[in-house]
Amino acid sequence: MHRTLLAVGALIVVGLLSATPLGACGDKLLTLGRGIRFQSLHTPRPASVLLYLSGDSQAVSALADSKLETALREAGHEVRSAVSRRELEDALKSGQHDVVLAHFAAAPQVEQAIQSAGAPAVLLPLVDEKQKTEADSAKKQYRLVLKMPDRAGRYCHLVDQAMELRLKGEQAKRTQ
Repeated sequence: MHRTLLAVGALIVVGLLSATPLGACGDKLLTLGRGIRFQSLHTPRPASVLLYLSGDSQAVSALADSKLETALREAGHEVRSAVSRRELEDALKSGQHDVVLAHFAAAPQVEQAIQSAGAPAVLLPLVDEKQKTEADSAKKQYRLVLKMPDRAGRYCHLVDQAMELRLKGEQAKRTQ
């Protein structure tokens, strides 16, 4: 009896010493590099984005991509669209839009509409990633260029950069 009690006690002590400690709920995820990467697409500066859906069908389909609009809305941006030149001009005259997304082919028309309306909006041209010559010329003409298709986070990042350009432009006008 004494030996049995001693053997059971020894097994309990060995079992307790060799057991791995169990952590709390989230601690298990942090062991061995299994941490969860939390990403937030929420923007520090929500913008009012205008999608100009005019031009050739390929440009319209790229801008009308549900991933683009969904990503911008989830980030906290307000998204509207204009289908015709008249709608674009009316939307810009309201002065409520911060960023205008338009295909690179329609960019000169959009720039002219922004200037004639006196709107503080920033143009963010869109290019097809597969058309290298178009993408290269867009990069030479504009500071920011949105390539399609791309990751949702990249869309939001470029709109945030466009908002920074807009704010810098407003500050420069105030100091003059």
